[in-house]
This record gives sequence, structure tokens and C-alpha cells, in this order.
Amino acid sequence: MTHTPLLAGLVLAACGDAAPSGLSTGPGVTSVPASTSGSSPGTDTTSTGPADDSAGSSGISTTGTLRDVGSSMDFGPVQPPGCKGKVDVLFLISRLGTMDTEQEQLLASFPGFIDTIEQTLEGFDVHIMTANPDGIWPGKYVCEGGDGGCSDYWPTCGPDAEDYDCTTYKDLVTECDEVLGAGLTFNTGGFAANKVCDLHGGNRYIVGDDPNIAGAFECIAKVGTSGADPPLGDAMIAALSAKLNGPKGCNEGFLREDALLVVVLIMDNADIKSKSYAKTQYEAIVAAKKDASAVVMLAVVPQHLKEGEPMVPGCAYDEGGPLTFADLLSRFPYHEVGDTCAPSYAPFFEKAAAKIGEACGSFIPQ
Repeated sequence: MTHTPLLAGLVLAACGDAAPSGLSTGPGVTSVPASTSGSSPGTDTTSTGPADDSAGSSGISTTGTLRDVGSSMDFGPVQPPGCKGKVDVLFLISRLGTMDTEQEQLLASFPGFIDTIEQTLEGFDVHIMTANPDGIWPGKYVCEGGDGGCSDYWPTCGPDAEDYDCTTYKDLVTECDEVLGAGLTFNTGGFAANKVCDLHGGNRYIVGDDPNIAGAFECIAKVGTSGADPPLGDAMIAALSAKLNGPKGCNEGFLREDALLVVVLIMDNADIKSKSYAKTQYEAIVAAKKDASAVVMLAVVPQHLKEGEPMVPGCAYDEGGPLTFADLLSRFPYHEVGDTCAPSYAPFFEKAAAKIGEACGSFIPQ
């Protein structure tokens, strides 16, 4: 007898009845000078479709097949419990001087991303955190101690951070604001939120009953462009560590055993600062969740410039070789790769939401 794959059924169910500024971007990446005053922007078996000009373009060869986890008869009378709507979403966003456009794209696509997940998952219960990507608080280095910032001549943090308050902000920073991987609630510097995020529940992450999730996300995700070249892989490991998620840790309570984990990595240069690499990063994530199938890995990174295609002004392209985080993502059954140069990130996050629905349906808490 031929059984209908469970994941295919989930897809149909989800669809209803229808069938610091100016820093180098690092080696391996080519940056094209912006034409305006602001800067812009392995083989796998689960990634979706061929590359296109949207943020869903992966740059990784695909087979277009979904992992068949069997049918209801294969599982017998006991079905996978699923994530029951519980999803922990971890964002790691570079705050180099070239990242202002990427952050605007993210903020524009986020409400639709969350709405789609909520419509897909019954009992929607989310934690959302943006983790410190470089272990610093930019206000200390760029505003309070930077040239042209917080002086008698300029009482703010400069022309790109005029809402920074030099008279009080330096006294509001906490120890967790300067910890690699800790949830961000006080983004400062150029193009940053420049305010303390008052998150519902008092944590360093958003909880599902927040009455203004979109507004809260803008505050924690508007990380700005005054950071250092980030060791994003190392920051991801730290954000998921028992030290930060355990009692009295900066991220206490964020990571839940019975929740699906979604990791979103966004940067427009190669990760050359991390001491970890794909294998150790994978092992750390699996150690935190016990099962690679309990994780959805997403990345928006520079892609190779296709022959004959014009360069997008201000955009960064990978010069060749493996794409950033491609090795890491290919180790997980559920993943998507997007393009930092895409005109909109909405198509990428639509695909990501579908992946979350698939993964949640087959989730078995460890």
C-alpha cells in the first residue's frame, strides 16, 4: 500500500482546501559602492526550488524533495505531538556599517512572517529574541567615546543617531547589554532604535501575549550600524548556551524544551571572526535541542553574482566558494537560504513560514 507522506499532508493542511560604519565587509565578499547616501544592502534535500531574484534564492543545489517521515499508519495509534504552536525564534543580525538596508527589509517583512506562522500553527505561542552579535554595547564606543558624539559640540550620537540621549543613556546600560549572545533590549548608535525596549513580561525577548509584537520587534531588531565585525556563529552558540538560558542567565527562559527552535542569521559579509565552525556550531545547536529535526535554520547572506546579471548598487556579493553558513544549514533537514540583495525579503520569509509549519507538524519533544 502507498502511504501519503505526512509532510505533504501538513503542507496541504496549512494551505486549506487549495491543492561600526565604514568597516570592511571581510574577505570573500565584494561590496559595490552605494549610489545614494545610505549603504544597502552543498547539496541538500530539503531546500525549496531553484534560485530566483527573491530572498528565497538559496544558491545551494536542491532536489526539491521533502523528507518523508511516513504516514499516520507508520506511526500507529500515537501521532507526533507536534510543537503545539510553541516556537522559539532567535535572530542574529550583523550591525556593521553596511547593514541599514537589510534591517529595513527585515522589519518590513516581519509582520507578514509572524502572521503566517500564527495562521499556520494552532495554539501560537512564541518567544522572539535578537541576540548580541559582537559582545559590545555600541553606545559606549561610538556615542559616549566616539568622535563627534556626546560632546559639547554634539549632544547626541551624531547625524545618524540624533535620538541618542547623551545625558542619561550611559547610566542605563546593564551587564547583559555587553554579553555575546545575550538578548538585545538597548540598541544604540547609527540607525539603531536608540531607546530601551520595554518588553512585555520583563524578559530580554518577546513573548507571545505581547499586545504589540511588531513594535517590540522593531525595537530589538533595529540593531543599527555601529557594531563590530560580528562572530555570528559564536554568538549563536552563546545565545543557546545553558549559561545564558539557565537560572539568572541573561536569556533565562527563552529556550523551551517543548518548543520548535527557529534560528535566523542575517549578515552581508563572510563570518571570519567566529572561532567555531559548521561542525561545532551544529553540535552546539543539537546539544541545545537534542534533535536536528527540532530546528529550522534560516540565513539571509550574500549570493554569487550570476553571469550577465547587473550588480545592485551598494550590495555585497560572495566572490566564490561556499556561501556563508551553507555547510551549517545543509546539516539540518529544515532550512532556507535567502539573498541579502533581494528587493524584498517577504518571499523568503513566506517559504520560511512554510518550513516552520512542516517542522512543527513532525516535532517530537525530547
